[in-house]
Amino acid sequence: MTQTKIAQMVNPEVLADMVSAKLPKMIKFTPLAYVERELVGQPGNTVTVPKWVYSGDAKDIAEGEAIVPDQLTTAKSTMTIKKAGKGIEVTDEALLSGYGDPLGQAAHQIALAIANKVDNDLIVEAKKATQFVAEAPTTGAALDKALAVFADEEDARYVAIINSEDAIALRADTAKEWIRGSEVGANIVISGTFGETHGVQIVRSKKVTKGKGFLVKVSAVETDTDDVAKYGAFVINLKRDVAVETDRDILKKTTVITGDEHYGAYLYDPTKVVKFGGNV
Repeated sequence: MTQTKIAQMVNPEVLADMVSAKLPKMIKFTPLAYVERELVGQPGNTVTVPKWVYSGDAKDIAEGEAIVPDQLTTAKSTMTIKKAGKGIEVTDEALLSGYGDPLGQAAHQIALAIANKVDNDLIVEAKKATQFVAEAPTTGAALDKALAVFADEEDARYVAIINSEDAIALRADTAKEWIRGSEVGANIVISGTFGETHGVQIVRSKKVTKGKGFLVKVSAVETDTDDVAKYGAFVINLKRDVAVETDRDILKKTTVITGDEHYGAYLYDPTKVVKFGGNV
């Protein structure tokens, strides 16, 4: 008779593949960030990221007058890679009972926990933006005032991340202009969008304090060669793919499953974020 052994059931490589497949989809705010993987396999934990600085508008040049060249410069920001981890302990009884899928559930919860941590970090980074309006995101007028900060003349999409209570108040205030999330269509940026009003897609999040929130500009056109469109407001830098390890507790007869991700999240372009509720 062939015996089912715990070691055969718990395969760290399979679990790692499961977590790696789930993680990008579970990071809710991924569509607002560029996921950079160039650091995978590279030494060091501190990254200096350059970006081009606009050299200014063109000037009138009189006949015979020489054009004075401007210098093309870059600004730099530094970020540190860190580690986020989650552990789950599963009893032998749970693994052998045949009820449900405890290994699948463990992989799901590890991926969800890491994804939530990355989302939390993106919210922290959004708070570092310097552009803001004093109003809470509960009226169409507040949205318009935040949009005016961008002073855009080109096509772009906009996403507001606000508290659920503020989202309900905003829907009531803009009832005539409100478009349900299910009707936004192909232009939707973040899955599960609550709705759209005043040209802004509204995303509810408990991670945002009531009366606060963020309006994020998302480029209308994405291209691999245009850094502005490529990076957007945020960058998530992955240092290493998710690592999953297992270990046995021979006294309790349980298996401990842990997963960790080395990454960094940072505000790449503060000009693409406007804070609601003041500069705090």
